[in-house]
Amino acid sequence: MPITTPTAPVAPTRIPEPRASVADRGPTDRSPALDPPVTASTALPPVLEIVAWTDPSFELNGHDPRSAYVERYWLGLLGPSTTWMLRRFARGLEECPGGFRIDLVETGRALGLGESMARSSTTHRSVLRACQFGAAYRVSQQRLAVRTHLPTLTRRQVARLPEALQRSHESWARGAVDPEELRRASAAASGLRSVGEALGQVEDQLRRWGYAPAVAREAAKLAYGW
Repeated sequence: MPITTPTAPVAPTRIPEPRASVADRGPTDRSPALDPPVTASTALPPVLEIVAWTDPSFELNGHDPRSAYVERYWLGLLGPSTTWMLRRFARGLEECPGGFRIDLVETGRALGLGESMARSSTTHRSVLRACQFGAAYRVSQQRLAVRTHLPTLTRRQVARLPEALQRSHESWARGAVDPEELRRASAAASGLRSVGEALGQVEDQLRRWGYAPAVAREAAKLAYGW
């Protein structure tokens, strides 16, 4: 099947439903017979197929790459270019759950990463870093499986953050309510209520967006005047 090059990175080209067994299994149990072996550092093609790498536990307790949690805590580990790349992939998978093709040259330019596809380029290193942190997996030369949700940081990962963020993450884990985070969550909760979401649905959506459980609960109550 010929590859259709997207005219812009904001309009991904859908691809046929991916072999879910490949994307869902992940790097530990793939079959060598399915695709030629590749590594995270294998050269990227100009057009790459993006498919969802799902995990039920991450879907329930993980964090959307566009969430406040990823922006606040994962950013310092992944770096800005990788974080923005994952946000771009998350939006594409939301629009095309079955997977899509993306022009990496155009995407690199749109994200301010340049148009080079060399292995030393920022675009290539951004994808490589996503793989190194378990946020993506090179299924084949042409296909990249990307996590739809990132896990909560481990203790070891938290220890790599600046002290202020370590304290903030500790408060998040304890369920302490940050006033600024509550303000943002309340605004989001009000928007969800305005489109008809029930209180429980609002709380669940806020948690999926990365807000601490206590913040999501309090924001949902405020939105409904409880």
